[in-house]
Amino acid sequence: MTGPAGARARGGRERALLPDGGLLLGVDLGGTKLRAALADEAGAILAETVEPACGGTVDAIVAQVVAVRETLAARAGRAAGAVRVSGIALPVALRPGSGLAWSTGNIRGLEGVAARAAFAQALGIPVAVDNDANCATVGEGRAGAAAGESDYAVVAIGTGIGGGIVSGGRLLRGARGGAGEVAFLPIGGDPWTARGRASGAYETAVAGPAIVARLDDALGAGEASRLIPGSRLEAIAEAAAAGDALASRLLDEEARLVALGIAAIWAVVDPALVVLSGGVGAVGGLLAPARAHVATLCAEPPRIVTGLLGERAALVGALQLAAAVAEERLPAVEGPAEDR
Repeated sequence: MTGPAGARARGGRERALLPDGGLLLGVDLGGTKLRAALADEAGAILAETVEPACGGTVDAIVAQVVAVRETLAARAGRAAGAVRVSGIALPVALRPGSGLAWSTGNIRGLEGVAARAAFAQALGIPVAVDNDANCATVGEGRAGAAAGESDYAVVAIGTGIGGGIVSGGRLLRGARGGAGEVAFLPIGGDPWTARGRASGAYETAVAGPAIVARLDDALGAGEASRLIPGSRLEAIAEAAAAGDALASRLLDEEARLVALGIAAIWAVVDPALVVLSGGVGAVGGLLAPARAHVATLCAEPPRIVTGLLGERAALVGALQLAAAVAEERLPAVEGPAEDR
């Protein structure tokens, strides 16, 4: 994967992606917050921001991204016009080619919208858009836990769950851009219920809200524990390490569910590595039991590690999108005669 640092021209020479001093804009737009960064042609971050996502309508969403460009350019001491390309990570499923959002999950306002065209028109520059889990997958491959790997998967578990798969060095997208949408694996929960159809059966079982619900149900039934209602997996893992029986059981249940998802991915694409990320997936106490359960399910289990980029993974991937756009727009450079 070519990085923001530069594009390799024909003949083996290095060229800056934007040799006229242009800038790259990367945006990770989530359901509750927006993270964005401005980078120079060498990939160095010049300015970065995190702010609440406005959501609501496509006009409001696009306007916020335009405003963020102005803010970051000002912080970097540059004119907004210096921003030449942008990559945007969105928590939606996008049809390859058109960028049409067909499954919008935790964000509203982009249903049925040709997202790439909408952002490009408002920003007035070339734009690439992709699913945020795909961007996080590219980010971990570029500068994170999967660096140097050509066959790996990222499973991001938080309030929801998403994933991305790289096979043979290529990010898998599928016919409708839904490859890696592990939330809809028909395991863990009931895929036939309205909730299962809307959010995905696997998500209803493995994501953060399901963990809290299991804890609250157990406490409501009178089970003894040092935990309080509403505790998240990080607190559960800490309590389990301290010998809390209920916490240990809940942690193991989550690890078994995570292992089921990894085993399903392994059975289809056989990755060498699986990266766990997100507010749930990256909890340290989850890794060891998940590995143990995967080892019982897979004949030759993949390596399983925790992601290195944390909440910035999708942003790193979005900057990669911008770099790819810049690279495509470079004029051809003649190399040695044998290359022509």
